[in-house]
Amino acid sequence: MNLYITRHGETIWNKEGRLQGWKNSPLTEKGVMQGKMLKKAVVEYGIARVYSSPSERAALTARFAVEGLDIPIIFMEELKEMNMGDWEGRTLEEIQNEETENFENYWTDPFKFKKNTGEDFSDILNRARRAIDRITSENKDSNILIVTHGVTLKALMSFFAEGGFIEYWKTPVVKQTSISLVKFDDDNTGRIVMYGDTSHHI
Repeated sequence: MNLYITRHGETIWNKEGRLQGWKNSPLTEKGVMQGKMLKKAVVEYGIARVYSSPSERAALTARFAVEGLDIPIIFMEELKEMNMGDWEGRTLEEIQNEETENFENYWTDPFKFKKNTGEDFSDILNRARRAIDRITSENKDSNILIVTHGVTLKALMSFFAEGGFIEYWKTPVVKQTSISLVKFDDDNTGRIVMYGDTSHHI
């Protein structure tokens, strides 16, 4: 089995540098095009099924990716972005100025990050683990596309990274609708063989 994992297309709040979390912001024209370009990857990699966050920006990206193809989309609450509570809708600059220490912990020492009305990193990792367990149990020999979000994508990938979540969290954030690949060996061990590939954007 191969898990191809992607991030939704660009949104207005992405351009404005605002955290989205469980709130939503519409796809930009570029975001729509990114979703449509994903279709090339879906065909090339022989995707049999798509699992997607139900958040509008991810759901639309998933629908663009399989438009006109007979490929089912399964929506999973577990694939939603980390709930950022009262940080949602605010710019990174605003948060950094008002909650400097907690903002720094979020980026550099995530398990010291203190949640407000949302989730912390233990919450998102537990949720991502449930998603991986379900998807891998339902699919043994298929090529699967997962459409999710920046933090959730890192949480999902970190289960297959040698350094675990802390080290993987420090890797660059992938571009929208790039493809990361976890390949499963015969003994059902997953390993990361691609991270943030955008060759289908051409």
